[in-house]
Amino acid sequence: MFEQSDQKLSAWVGAVAAGAKISFEPPGAPAAEPTVVLYLLDFKRLTSTPAARSPQPQLLLNYLVTVQAADQAAAHKLLGTLVAAVVQQTEFEFELAPPSLETWLAFAAKPAPAFTIKLPVALPVTERTPPRIKAPPQVRMGPVATFSGRLLGPGEIPLADTDVELVAAGRYTRTDAAGNFSFAGIDPNQHKRGYLIRAKRRELLVDTANPTQDPVVIHFEQLEI
Repeated sequence: MFEQSDQKLSAWVGAVAAGAKISFEPPGAPAAEPTVVLYLLDFKRLTSTPAARSPQPQLLLNYLVTVQAADQAAAHKLLGTLVAAVVQQTEFEFELAPPSLETWLAFAAKPAPAFTIKLPVALPVTERTPPRIKAPPQVRMGPVATFSGRLLGPGEIPLADTDVELVAAGRYTRTDAAGNFSFAGIDPNQHKRGYLIRAKRRELLVDTANPTQDPVVIHFEQLEI
């Protein structure tokens, strides 16, 4: 993963400073020949806005770029070539700011002119293989039934367009012009808690005495017509 970024920077240096040696080691003592140091200082998670978020997470690599040579004149010439090239390119981000004195102390090296290059790199995403199905799927169907009924008000008048709820199933319907209603595809056990009738701001909970009676006849005598 990181080697791709190393190769990209190596190719860039080779194009702008042909003949210079490239090193990925920490900066140290002067080199015998002009050398460009591309030292990976650190990396961090690259965040993005939700609207532009990539499905593949990314890191931002921070490379320290400096030069080493047998004499300072050769080092300055090489560094000037790199700086002139980096400010004109648009492939990656850069900062013309040297690292802190603490960084050079950690390298046990003398402070030297340097800049940093920042390269994004995509993290590999491991695709998870779903488990294999070792047996054909089995579909088990439980018993279902259709319950129907008729809703009557005082004087055996059919109650049309009235809400009827099958309580245990949480299913709703409305009666037709003749007061009829029905629920299809219902577990027979869900009939036992009865029906809840709503009409003219009144409610009636009917616990059917005979769940197998079909159709069930419900009288809403408390309702004023």
